[in-house]
Amino acid sequence: MKKQLTFLSFFLILTNIAFSQIDANIVDLKNNKTVRLDEIFTAYNLNKELPTFVITWSGNWCYPCITLIDRYNKCDLSKMNIITVNVDNENSLEDVLKEGYHLKWDKSLNFHANIGQGKTGFDNVFNVSSAPLILSLKNGNISEAFVSYNVLPYTLLKIGLIKDVEFIWNSTLDLNSLAWDYYKYVEDPNELEEAKKWVIRSIELDKNYHNVDTYAALLFKTGKYTEALKKAKEAIEIAKENDQEFDSTTKLINEIIERL
Repeated sequence: MKKQLTFLSFFLILTNIAFSQIDANIVDLKNNKTVRLDEIFTAYNLNKELPTFVITWSGNWCYPCITLIDRYNKCDLSKMNIITVNVDNENSLEDVLKEGYHLKWDKSLNFHANIGQGKTGFDNVFNVSSAPLILSLKNGNISEAFVSYNVLPYTLLKIGLIKDVEFIWNSTLDLNSLAWDYYKYVEDPNELEEAKKWVIRSIELDKNYHNVDTYAALLFKTGKYTEALKKAKEAIEIAKENDQEFDSTTKLINEIIERL
């Protein structure tokens, strides 16, 4: 089972807006150096051909943004570029940075949005009060923009932006989420066997109710009813230990018993 989060999200398309046309400065949080947004690929020797996300965050009012970036930093970022941009204003920035959210993001490039700097301020070009704003860059151009907590790493595999599951191989949440989606929507036996591998890896990283339940569901869908029943009961035991709801697993057990 994938732990569900519901958030208001909306989707914006920015059509054919050249990255080089965006005159906005951002400030490197490591060295306080100012760089133009359109110079990032050159200044930091980034591969333009890789998928690239610019993700805004606030430590003052947008903790889900921080969670989202944490999740990307658990992925193999040799397969994409992540650029984070803090959007806290100057009177709260120092306190936010003291919390050190960005210090563990060693796989991404981390900046401040240069808020309130007139024409060259990031906030002059984008609405920084909506976060996380995610700019998807393709060949140096903005191809899409999202304001959503749900553009999670595993979704990039679902839509084919990234094709190698190694991208999320160290993210227990994303492996489980991808496997759960396959359980819900995929019928091909070979693909379901691949999904089992992902959830087994998720369990190896962090065994919990959600991924054991996903494994039980996949075993059921592939006709392994005895094994599925065993795993479903195991998931319920974990849920009881952690005071979690397990109604859906009880329903799964009833379905398994009908097939035995």
